[in-house]
Amino acid sequence: MQIGNPSYKICPHCKHKNKFYPGPFHVKYYGLTEWSDGETFEELPNLKKTDLQKCDNCNQFYWFKKMLGGLSFEDYVEAADYFEKKYSLITISNIIYRSINRNRLLYIRLNILRKYNDQIRKHPLANGENSKASIPNEKKEIFINNIKLLLKLLNEIEPNNHLLIAELYRNIGDFEKARTILGKIPDSISKQLLLSEIEKRNCDVIIIQTPLIAISCH
Repeated sequence: MQIGNPSYKICPHCKHKNKFYPGPFHVKYYGLTEWSDGETFEELPNLKKTDLQKCDNCNQFYWFKKMLGGLSFEDYVEAADYFEKKYSLITISNIIYRSINRNRLLYIRLNILRKYNDQIRKHPLANGENSKASIPNEKKEIFINNIKLLLKLLNEIEPNNHLLIAELYRNIGDFEKARTILGKIPDSISKQLLLSEIEKRNCDVIIIQTPLIAISCH
């Protein structure tokens, strides 16, 4: 694995110099195990690039690519609240960049979904063991509310992303709506897997593709 030498980005809020690594990242992947929420399993997920950074000094958020490390479920929930309020203000900047702002909120809410699902995913290398932990009701409520807001964004920005939209309805237990959405797309392995989980009344994220073990570098 190669990370490279650190560089620094000045926080626009407090002017603190935050360390980041510009890459390139050479990380080994365990194939590309794909989940129903669009996540893929990575051997070292904390080395993923991200579009959002949290200042080490003032804990404020700002948009910046090539960050080393990832944010937590709680961080993304906090960021969603912060940017929802910021982007709801009637300003010239928000009017001009409305499309960019919506896509950024979509990015944050997708990460809330995936960070929540990280708590219940079965690790591809777990040898049949599943360490699914009990999730507090408060987190479940945040998860469900986030899905409702995420569905609104997807219907505005990516209305033809039927597979993910159906997955979100399945996650909140609206199985009939999920089945109806899946009826809009051609038959596929992913579609059949989701339909099978709908029959089981299962709301949890599932693996939809597990290739043979293949190591590649990025």
